[in-house]
Amino acid sequence: MPSVRPLARSLLPLCLAALAWLLVACPVSTPQWPEDDGFDDHTFARVEDRADFNAHAAVGATGTAVLKFVIVGFGEPNNQHLRYLDGRFYEFHDEWYWFRLLNGQQVPGSRERPVSGHEFETVDEITQWVRARSSPPPLGMRIIDERLYSDYFYEIAVHRERRALGIGTIVHFPARAGEHPRDERWGFELEYSDKVEAEELELFFATLSSSLPDELGERLEYIARSPAQDQLVARLRAHEHPLASRLTKYAELAVPGEIEVYNPGLIAGRLRKLPADPEQAAAVLTEGNAGVIWMMPSVPDELPAAAGLLTAVPQTPLAHVNLLARNRGIPNAYVGGLFEDPQLDQLSRVHAPVVILADGSRELTIEPISEEAYGQWRALARERPPTLDPVDPTTLPYTLDLDREAPARVPELRGIVGGKAAGFVVLHAAGTTMPERPLAITTRAYHEHIHELRALLEHTLSDPTFNRDGRARYLLLEGREDFDARFASAADQAWVREFIEAHPPQTAKRDPIAKLLIHDGIKRAIRERPLSAPAAEAIDRALRAHFGHFAPSQGLRFRSSSTVEDVEGFSGAGLYDSNTGFLHPEAQARERDQKKSAEWAIKKTWASYWSWEAFEERRLTGIDHLDGDMAVLVHARFDDELERSNGVLTLTLDLSGDRRGAVQAPGRVRASMEVDVQLGALSVTNPPPDRAGEVLPEVDRVTLARVGEPVRIERVSRSTELASGDVLHDATLDQLFRDSLAIAERWLEIENRRLPSARARGRVTLDIEFREVAAGWPGYASATPASARMVIKQVRSLDPGVPSGAEQLLDQPIPRDLVVFADRIERRSCRGSRTRVDLLEVWTDPMAPRELDHGHGRVPFVARVRVDARGLEGGARRFDLDHLELAAVEHPGLDRGAPWAATLSLDPAAGVAVDRIEISAGLLRVFAGGRLLSEEPAPCSVDVAFASPDGFLRGLLGR
Repeated sequence: MPSVRPLARSLLPLCLAALAWLLVACPVSTPQWPEDDGFDDHTFARVEDRADFNAHAAVGATGTAVLKFVIVGFGEPNNQHLRYLDGRFYEFHDEWYWFRLLNGQQVPGSRERPVSGHEFETVDEITQWVRARSSPPPLGMRIIDERLYSDYFYEIAVHRERRALGIGTIVHFPARAGEHPRDERWGFELEYSDKVEAEELELFFATLSSSLPDELGERLEYIARSPAQDQLVARLRAHEHPLASRLTKYAELAVPGEIEVYNPGLIAGRLRKLPADPEQAAAVLTEGNAGVIWMMPSVPDELPAAAGLLTAVPQTPLAHVNLLARNRGIPNAYVGGLFEDPQLDQLSRVHAPVVILADGSRELTIEPISEEAYGQWRALARERPPTLDPVDPTTLPYTLDLDREAPARVPELRGIVGGKAAGFVVLHAAGTTMPERPLAITTRAYHEHIHELRALLEHTLSDPTFNRDGRARYLLLEGREDFDARFASAADQAWVREFIEAHPPQTAKRDPIAKLLIHDGIKRAIRERPLSAPAAEAIDRALRAHFGHFAPSQGLRFRSSSTVEDVEGFSGAGLYDSNTGFLHPEAQARERDQKKSAEWAIKKTWASYWSWEAFEERRLTGIDHLDGDMAVLVHARFDDELERSNGVLTLTLDLSGDRRGAVQAPGRVRASMEVDVQLGALSVTNPPPDRAGEVLPEVDRVTLARVGEPVRIERVSRSTELASGDVLHDATLDQLFRDSLAIAERWLEIENRRLPSARARGRVTLDIEFREVAAGWPGYASATPASARMVIKQVRSLDPGVPSGAEQLLDQPIPRDLVVFADRIERRSCRGSRTRVDLLEVWTDPMAPRELDHGHGRVPFVARVRVDARGLEGGARRFDLDHLELAAVEHPGLDRGAPWAATLSLDPAAGVAVDRIEISAGLLRVFAGGRLLSEEPAPCSVDVAFASPDGFLRGLLGR
């Protein structure tokens, strides 16, 4: 019996051709788009004129504008509808598809049913809602490259023989004058993987032309993107098809020497050409290519692992590959004549390392570098794991009363009770209102608890499959139930069955993986082990001494305080769990609370150290998991019904402008505070999943320009939960700012106690969480209500750690905040026949945003001056001064592009017989008592002692 499919295939071209002819030749009326009960899906049926196109198109950095479209009921004369997608609302075609379905609206031609019960206003709201769910994404979707993706949409729009939807993009290339002039062009492109046929192309032309104004529709061209589409264009031209003059390829739009930068960036990598042959290209792309800068003859549909991308043909702003490049933060550019450039050709043939700087829309620098320089950059680019101070937990008590700890002990306490608990000592020292009588359970109890599991953990951490496969890590950390919820596909389920079969229970004595599978994961193994008797007794005694005066119904919050949390260079924010427990769980009214003993809460908090998310974050940072321990911070639980407001703030205290040699950057303030606050107990950071995107906090900004001046309060945005008024009144904000400022001052004071004055920090940025509580929190057994108040519940530093490569400079007189934000540190030596002056100069990132700008991006900070002068009046003078011994430092005109020059005024208190040194235009002058002692030629040389990855590359480019 003959197959129906060949017959359908043979009839389809005839039907499409007939339809295309009808659409062009016959003035049939366009079917009306079905009513959606007033639902606005941000689409429209026609482009009325240029202004209409410009109002809805997305425009890239190069001026190219794009407008996506979907043809619903493709090829069905009575049911076909063209919809243009508003480029200000959508980036991808399938966003329109699932935006409709998840708002309860049908998509004709789709088998997937609308999802009712939601009213999402934006695409971002849906993405946030999906991410907040514990279950897999709806409609069989996936999250790929940070975006929500529907395979089924592209199946019915591109990959089926009888497509239900036709999708593509109108592209406008504006006219350009200058070195590479061109006329404007109007065209449309289809998906890269679309193997369109002639009859379908005719239908696209007919449908689009009838929906555009005549001046645009008559100039519309089809632009082929892929090798298969290029072949179609060649074939139609060879057969002199009526559309032949309106067909082109992206390669034909390329202009030798033309450059367009779609995503800026600075990167180093190995230059490599992608073979034109598809099979060879596919083989090459399966290799490890993370450090490759690809040269591609066309624009790919997917972006392989890469450090950068150069294409020989133009791209469009919303090309999938450009959106991926933007998400990954890698440079992406079109270079006309890319494959004809002889220098790039020979560099790519040997996979030579190069630096690429894509800056602006048409500025691109490609510079070859040595293997040595490339190796240096790679070493700089590696993350430096935070340093964990080793502590022997067996020497510790089980608990510490944080109210009795001295501020000077804070650095030491981070290794004993973790960063979060140690922060409470700073809060107490600053005199702020915080949860009363906070107690820390030290790392001793945790360390003892996992002692029997340690060998099992060591074997698991060294297992090749565990290290290679994220699924194995998830299964062995979280357990089977959580694995099944996250990895529900048939392929993943087949993998887990095979993995478990390879490690049967009877092999547990010799196979650590099998033993861990019996435990059902590391977290469960920790939760199921009972506390040792000494630990349980000591902790229970301390809890009752601290919190026995609370009402039996008052819950205690057992908060994670890992030693791998809130440490310099690694905050670990949000990685670990906190849990509620009760001193009297049996007395709780709710049945679910009756299991929540203190021991239950402690072990659940400990187990979160081994959550998959926390493990992966530590793994990527290079932290040895067994080097960290888990302490627990305990205080009264904040009860939702008693919360008036809750929020988080970021405060930066900047005293760096007070030190000598500092540059006063424009707009610099002494302290600034950004506050996100929400009404009641509605979380600022984790709003309800079903209201994601709808619930927005109040945002306030408070700044202090100079000591003694009043603070400035700026209301940035209002809370969605208030019809009028503010969550925090001005007086409350003012007091919150002053309390936070006191915390920052104490933080700097504590950190600087360990540092000599010349290396002291002048700046800190803190993350602070707070709760505004009503009277009655916490609940007391005496029934005496506590007063309403603002409570600070956490503080941590947001400053980065010392970058890799800068450790050897920590003994130099450089302020610590300049070390961690340094772009490069240079040793400059100016030598004359009698006098030598050596300077140590620090440059910060010249492209840093204002809030991170130290003012030394264009004018360096002079940290140290060494002088060796001989043959001067009065004898030789040798001295070594740090920046505190300099009265003033000037670099005349350097911030305006003038050559480097410096005038150093020395503090008389330094006790040297020189008061000023001038270095300019190759001349070195030394003054004492206002008199010129010496003047001679002294050329300067520069040695880079440290460079950040970007600073190192800019130095190679002479920037």
